[in-house]
Amino acid sequence: MRSINEISNSIRRGERITGEDALTLWREAPLWLLGELASERKEKASGKEVYYNRNVHLEPTNICLFNCEFCSFRRRESDADAWYMSLDDIEARAKELRGTDITEVHIVGGVHPKHDLATYCAMIRRVKSALPYVTVKAYTAVEIFYMIRNDGISIVEGLRQLKEAGMECIPGGGAEIFDAELRKKICPEKCSAEEWLAVHRAAHNMGIPTNCTMLYGHIESLEQRIDHLERLRKLQDEAPGFDAFIPLKYHSRGNRLSEAGECSVEEDLRMIAISRLFLDNIPHIKAYWVSYGKATTEMALAFGADDIDGTIGDTTKIYSMAGGIERPTMSVEELEAMIRSVGYTPIERDSHYNQVERLPDTFVPETTTTEVKTPEATDMATKKESTIKKAPTKATTKPRTTSKSNSKKSGTASFLKRRPLIANILYMGIVGIVLLVAVYVGLKVGTRHNRVIEVPNFMGMVIDDAYDVAESSDLKLIVRDSIFDVDLPGGTIVDQLPKISSVRDVTVKPGRKVYVTVNAYTRRKVDVPYVAKQTLRQALNQIERSGLTVAKLVYEADMTSTDYVIKQSVGNNEILPTSKRQAPVGTGVTLHVSYQQKEQNTQTPRLIGLNLQQAKSTLWDNGLNIAKVVYDDSVEDIIAHRKARVYKQSSKIGTSLQRGSEVTLYLTCDETLVDSMNIIATEELKELEKQRREALLESENELSGEDEQ
Repeated sequence: MRSINEISNSIRRGERITGEDALTLWREAPLWLLGELASERKEKASGKEVYYNRNVHLEPTNICLFNCEFCSFRRRESDADAWYMSLDDIEARAKELRGTDITEVHIVGGVHPKHDLATYCAMIRRVKSALPYVTVKAYTAVEIFYMIRNDGISIVEGLRQLKEAGMECIPGGGAEIFDAELRKKICPEKCSAEEWLAVHRAAHNMGIPTNCTMLYGHIESLEQRIDHLERLRKLQDEAPGFDAFIPLKYHSRGNRLSEAGECSVEEDLRMIAISRLFLDNIPHIKAYWVSYGKATTEMALAFGADDIDGTIGDTTKIYSMAGGIERPTMSVEELEAMIRSVGYTPIERDSHYNQVERLPDTFVPETTTTEVKTPEATDMATKKESTIKKAPTKATTKPRTTSKSNSKKSGTASFLKRRPLIANILYMGIVGIVLLVAVYVGLKVGTRHNRVIEVPNFMGMVIDDAYDVAESSDLKLIVRDSIFDVDLPGGTIVDQLPKISSVRDVTVKPGRKVYVTVNAYTRRKVDVPYVAKQTLRQALNQIERSGLTVAKLVYEADMTSTDYVIKQSVGNNEILPTSKRQAPVGTGVTLHVSYQQKEQNTQTPRLIGLNLQQAKSTLWDNGLNIAKVVYDDSVEDIIAHRKARVYKQSSKIGTSLQRGSEVTLYLTCDETLVDSMNIIATEELKELEKQRREALLESENELSGEDEQ
């Protein structure tokens, strides 16, 4: 392992650093040194220039097929705050932007289950028809992979159709963290890292530039961050096309990872600096001001960032729904002032980092103005002058007198007028004092300094009692969702946010909202979606979104594919495309799924440490069913059932089973037991991986021996 000095000298010589070097810098280098090294490398890449653009976002829907742990944006179709823009709505919004000075429309949103490639192409065409002069930067690799796979065509063909529709470049969202195991925890339904990279590789080879991102600051490790950066750098070496890397800070409000909290400003600055130092082949590092806030973004410019994104115009809700800036918008003047404040030169760019040249606004002093009037304007001016002349006037008979106080004011004003620098300094000082007083008073009153409230445990309470407890604690209780559990009384609270921690007190400011999920009093009915002709993963997600569950997976041999849904049924009734069937929430749907003979078997996944719903989903994803669920004595009541986690599974991890086989789950609330069994499971996985490597090596040796013969 190299020392900090050795790595620093290597960077200054323009040499590439390794993943191990990056970890050393992150853990050991002082912040000032990272800033210095990153600034030097930024100035070698882009000089004193920092870029921004004039852009708006279009987010057609927040209804999403996927249900990622970190997402605060995603809604179900039945949710009150879900939205959906039709093609006509999108075109109307684009027409509203006519006459503005924007150069880019950025289109991303939820992966809507009813959107196909033709829909996405139509969106772009509608925008381009209304705004032919703007660049359309459209769709994350996650959206693109889904739409292309659904149409059953190649990535290249899908990208070709999008490009013909008017898509000029691709944003970098959806990358999250590339590590496969972490991805299973935070976004198991999304396309894999390899599939995300494949979309960008194909785009680069077709001459479509893209951005790349990483969502950091939740439950990932430093090693996983560096691995993510290494994969991006490798792709850029193989198929150049990334214009910019954007580190996206995780925000914790309103999602299931909220207990992880948010990382510090220092970690944000380290992230920016390491990105600049490690990604030596990606030209630009963007400090996305909507993610960081204005103050941190300004600091990021001293840590290697050379782009801060654009004006936005309050057109994105992805970060505001997660606790970021509520109405994100910045004027060109504000963006340029931020850049100049740290000694850099603001450059307006287009979506391809070409400088936008605009004619400067002209100002002509009044004394030299030559006014050219139309006949109508001349006529109006004559009438106005005539009117003024007819207005009665009063003669002043008394001489004007000036008091001493007025004289002093006049003298002071005259003094300041002759010395504008002193006047400006005084003005700024007065404004600063007023602002400081206002901020102090605002903090004192608005944030109720020194007052914190320990969040009560609402789990298991009936909603009416919970409202009383919340009111007495100076908190606001908001019902954000409902479920139906036949084993629970109606109105029982089954989840809350912020969650209660077993290792520390969770405290908030007075007046804070606490969001709860309640068990419904009645079991409402929902539409049964038609999920046949889809992949098993897509079908499972649509069923979950509908409020239904899986009764059983029945596997049937097929010559062409594995894990595609052939048909579905509720009870003894098959669901057809024309069926208009409703079923109570929680009803099980039986899925008949295909498998090729050579893929008849699957392997038992690791279930230790998962809650019941996670374990069910993992089994279904792997083509397996649940035999039964057994709780130990630590699970004392119904609410505890929801907290219990798997500590044992009837089939050992890695065991080969026929698709459709059943696995029994054993659950406990004993955290010590779960932790100890997790250690054993980890060792089992290591042993399994060792056996696989040995088998692979043995197979390679056999093949090598055959070749020699």
